[in-house]
Amino acid sequence: MTQPEKCHLFVVGFPRSGTTLLYSFLNLHPQIKLLFEADLLNHSLVDVAIRTGKKWWERLDFFNGCCRRHRLIPDPSWKTAGSSHEAAEMLYRQYGGSHRYVGEKTPGYYNCIPKLVRLFPDAKIVVIWRNPQNVISSIIEAGRKDAFFHSGSLPLRSLVGFEKMQGDVLALRARGVAIHDLCLEDLAANPEDHLKAICQFLDLPFEARMLNLNQADCSMFPLGEIHTKARSGQLLQPKRSEKLLKNPYTEKTASYLRRWKDRFGNKLATQAYWADAGDHSSYGLSIRWDRFLYALARFYSERFTPAVFGSFPLAWLKAYRRWRVRLTSLAIAVESTASTQAAISSLKISVVTPSYKQLPWLKLCVASVADQQGVEIEQIIQDAQSGPELDEWVQKHSQARLYSEVDSGMYDAINRGFARATGDIVCWLNSDEQYLEGTLEKVARYFEAHPEVDVLFGDALLIGNNGMLLSYRRTILPSLRHVQLSHLNILSCATFVRRSVLERGFRLDTQWRAIADAVWVVSLLKAGIPMAVLNEPLSVFTITDKNLGQSSLALTEAARWQKEVPLPWRWMTIGYVLKHRLLKLIKGAYWPRSVMARIYTLANPNERVDSKVAFIGFKWPTKV
Repeated sequence: MTQPEKCHLFVVGFPRSGTTLLYSFLNLHPQIKLLFEADLLNHSLVDVAIRTGKKWWERLDFFNGCCRRHRLIPDPSWKTAGSSHEAAEMLYRQYGGSHRYVGEKTPGYYNCIPKLVRLFPDAKIVVIWRNPQNVISSIIEAGRKDAFFHSGSLPLRSLVGFEKMQGDVLALRARGVAIHDLCLEDLAANPEDHLKAICQFLDLPFEARMLNLNQADCSMFPLGEIHTKARSGQLLQPKRSEKLLKNPYTEKTASYLRRWKDRFGNKLATQAYWADAGDHSSYGLSIRWDRFLYALARFYSERFTPAVFGSFPLAWLKAYRRWRVRLTSLAIAVESTASTQAAISSLKISVVTPSYKQLPWLKLCVASVADQQGVEIEQIIQDAQSGPELDEWVQKHSQARLYSEVDSGMYDAINRGFARATGDIVCWLNSDEQYLEGTLEKVARYFEAHPEVDVLFGDALLIGNNGMLLSYRRTILPSLRHVQLSHLNILSCATFVRRSVLERGFRLDTQWRAIADAVWVVSLLKAGIPMAVLNEPLSVFTITDKNLGQSSLALTEAARWQKEVPLPWRWMTIGYVLKHRLLKLIKGAYWPRSVMARIYTLANPNERVDSKVAFIGFKWPTKV
């Protein structure tokens, strides 16, 4: 039997209308694999990048993380793309693989359904509706926490866009275009019947596994609280909150519903919402003004902004994004109601701790993770079978997940913990290391505010066995040649990485017993993984006589590794070291400073104690 020819499928609906839920159902079908919000056909970014000679995939990835989220690898053929249509086809084919239906789910296509049909004549469109009253309420609620939904134009755009979608769907159906529409409320109440109807529409057999949302792949969803429900693996009924419905758009929405009832009648699934229609329709100047504002918002979001992101230097764009995120975050904070309890970050952090017969130190490490606030945390202790005493203590005194099994060394244990981690951000903290108060919340907030950053480094404090502060280590971004030819200038206890990076295969190379962390950082640098530094003290590193990085094994491995560097680069070692030290000088790494920290000590393992030094240096201690 011959394989059916590939077809294009698009899932469309206004933001907060259930497109993610429908996408999760459909992508569980063995013959469907759609991209999640690549969003490159309804704006000019890719076309502008192609015309200006920029790498369109690099610009698109910076714009919305599309390639990074889907783990798409740039192909040489991508350079030949002459339009956003050709670029989209390349992404669909690579991600969709051998699946029959390829395409995309993007709410942003609500205003360009006719364009989709023109570009992909074979396409089938599934449109999902939601009561506009609840759409606007959900947008307003999401805007209190998420920068994208904080835009004041979205509620109005949802009304004008809702009308445009209805008109487009009816016009395309009249031309014989294959479009299936349904309501979110009906899908949530009876998913099986509606999924069967969609499968019939697509000429596919219904698969029972489509109902198992707990098996849905959510790895390509952008990080953030707005996708918490989608990641839960559960079908949650959309709720209509009377409190949220009382917003400035309530009366306007009711008048629009009356207008649509009179105009569209029972021709679409939207007829289910006419019960909320008002007594009077929106007409005349009000409609024209709304359409003007809608066109203005579309020009800004679909023409002006994408053109800037497609042509301006990336360094400028990164600076602009940092400024914009800070500005929007401040606005959201000002508008939020006061609360006595700090809000929990939308990101989850997994802390992996390798362990072997270090219970006294492990108690301090676990305590420093357990008292972190403002973020969801899981700690994974990967123990090399230290014995029943450690097992019993962890079970009785910790919420950490303990895995006791034979491993081939510390880095193998860390890799095992990485594989078990479920957090959005992953880090590792050795048994003789600690986090300072508030560290993980700071890290989570930083990653939320900087979606373009995949790896974050911070400053660290060095202490002795007795808890005395010895040194302050200011961090600067590592550079490839300096790490290879001199040393790794960051500490793993103050290193944090998005789990998506680990899922791309960046694990610790266990052939190295003492310097695998340096080799790992070099692999990240070579791959161009976006990195940043948070110059605040985040963690504590204890100087003991058993620090692996200071062992003779580490020196031997480093010497062997350096021999792999081409000889011309080795001749320039002094230059790379001097450049590194100059950058540290500029960053203030060599100035003594006053430091006060609250840490756990062997003498006080159950509570943090104050440790303060008026003037602390920067050097690495030679004696404990």
